[in-house]
Amino acid sequence: MLLFFILFAGVGRADEDAVTKYRDYLPAQLLALSEDERRSSVPIMFSGAANLAASPAGDLVMQANLNSLMYDGFADYDGAKRSFQADLGEAPTGELTVWQIHLLGYRASRVNMTSVSFFPFDFGGTMTENWAFVKGTVEIIDEKIAYPINHVDIECSRSEGTCTYRQIALKLPDANSWVQSYYVGEIANEIYRITQWEGQLIDAVPLNNSACRTNQLSLNFETQEFFEVARNNTAEDCQTMLGVTLPRLEKPRVSRIVDGREIISAEFKAISEETFKFFSSSFRSRVEEFVSQEGED
Repeated sequence: MLLFFILFAGVGRADEDAVTKYRDYLPAQLLALSEDERRSSVPIMFSGAANLAASPAGDLVMQANLNSLMYDGFADYDGAKRSFQADLGEAPTGELTVWQIHLLGYRASRVNMTSVSFFPFDFGGTMTENWAFVKGTVEIIDEKIAYPINHVDIECSRSEGTCTYRQIALKLPDANSWVQSYYVGEIANEIYRITQWEGQLIDAVPLNNSACRTNQLSLNFETQEFFEVARNNTAEDCQTMLGVTLPRLEKPRVSRIVDGREIISAEFKAISEETFKFFSSSFRSRVEEFVSQEGED
């Protein structure tokens, strides 16, 4: 039950109530409800689970999902389902509820999320008399950044008086994502106006300074320290064009551009440690026993 509440923490009360109400329905029971009730009340994930179970390929898909979690889905389908239910701490009936079918699909998708690399994670800055370039990974000091796996390029031209700032990120899905897959997206593509170019130092501010927050660049090529400082750009909370209200920052938010390899490794390690818990308990026991024996040797 703990996982149940973790997966749905933060959803609206009505949605949480609907999940609680229908989670223990068997697929046939859910499909026997009126079409109006299924459309208006049943969570989409449960309707999808019921439709999967009723489809011609439903058993095959669930067997494959069980196998990917190291249950004997093909050799002993009923036994695999019971073992999966037992690992969830639920009654091993052999008949999966719509919640269990949904969770089985989620876990099977999640364990296939291996470490990937879509862009370089190099770090460093280079500066000449009229040109400068910085690359690396942005992290927020003392805060969790929304997209920790990211890469930024900053190219500055002294003659043009501007810096071009581009940032892309590998977006990681969570338990509430529609699909368990990675997505690479552009986070920023902005032009900054250089306010200072002196020695090995460059400062710059956004050329278009109409956003809710203004972000100042401070680049030191001698020390290889590259900072971004975000400050409020409005007197009150700010309404974005997408209708989202951004609260005022209590203090400037400082980010720095660093070598991101340790950050990225930590993110994928966290996914690996999370998904290991999704494998069958018998498989995990064998892995832990093997690791223990190897450590003794």
